[in-house]
Order: sequence, then structure tokens, then C-alpha cells
Amino acid sequence: MIFEDKETGIKFEYEIIRRRVAKNLKVKIGKDCRVEVVVPAGGWRYVTNKYIEKFLLERKEFITSALSRYRKLAKRFPDLFNFSVDHYRRHRKMAEELIKSKVDYFCRRMGFRYNRISIRNQKTRWGSCSSRGNLNFSYRLIFLSPEEQDYIVVHELCHLKEQNHSRKFWALVEEILPDYKKIHKTLQRKS
Repeated sequence: MIFEDKETGIKFEYEIIRRRVAKNLKVKIGKDCRVEVVVPAGGWRYVTNKYIEKFLLERKEFITSALSRYRKLAKRFPDLFNFSVDHYRRHRKMAEELIKSKVDYFCRRMGFRYNRISIRNQKTRWGSCSSRGNLNFSYRLIFLSPEEQDYIVVHELCHLKEQNHSRKFWALVEEILPDYKKIHKTLQRKS
């Protein structure tokens, strides 16, 4: 669907997604510049297009600002924002080898054990760690600096011990990477 504000000339495409777990109407902007309006499936069955248009109108500045930011980042870091399946297939093996070697290195150093590693074409996260010890990483890590790669790997490994972002978790990260805050900031600029 297309949203257009004739007063300001703001125009963008959006998709309506109905989710059972959603509690409120919300807008999500992906790094691939997709705009999604998440509608709770339950009691929101009768949400009209007019209501959604009004909802988007109230948030148009936020949406256009986010879209502008992601477009600028895509120009600056093209490999981090290329979401094609072909790009993923071409770089997956290299990413798998690099990430596995870093995970194994830091596991030996930290005394951690993981269950499984998956390399994915994740659009919104650099990595994640499940409660079962499964590690997931975006293949795009190979386009980051070695320090940023280390930070993401260490961050996810620390979740093997602390499944949250508590003080204990950050102390564990700092134990391995004393300058993690600086690296975290540079990564935020690319996210």
C-alpha cells in the first residue's frame, strides 16, 4: 500500500502485517527500507485503512527520518545493506569459517561451550544466542572491522552465561574486551 501526505509531499510504501502476539498497533522500519504496520490480530480485526492512514500520518516524521537514515547507511556501507539471496550465498561459506574460528578462539579463552552455530541472512540483528546455547550470526559480520566482529562474537558468547544485559553481563564482556563501549558505539552507527 502507498502512504501519501499531499501537504508535505511525503510518500512511502508500507505493508500491513497481522500478528497474534502483538498487543498494540505499531510501525516497524527495516534496514531494507521496508515499512510494516503491525496490527494485533485479536481485537483489532476491524481496523480500517483510514485508521491506519491516520496512525501513519502521526508518525510520518519518524518514518521518513528512519528511511532517510537507512538509505544514507546503504550508500556508505553497501555490503551491510545488500539483502539479496545471491549475495548471501556468495559470502556465507567465508562468513561461516571466519565466525567459527572466532567463536572457538573466544570459547577456549573464556572457558565457554556452545551447542551449535548458524550463519544466516539476518536483517535486523548481528547475532543472537538461545537459551539452549545455539549461536546465530549474520553473514554480514565479514564486512565489519575485526574489532567489531570480536565484539559481536564475545557479546553473544557472554549470553551463554548471562541471558540478559545486566551489570554481570557487561562486566563479563568488559573482562574480555576492555574497550567494548567504543566498539559498541561504532556499531550503533551502522545499525
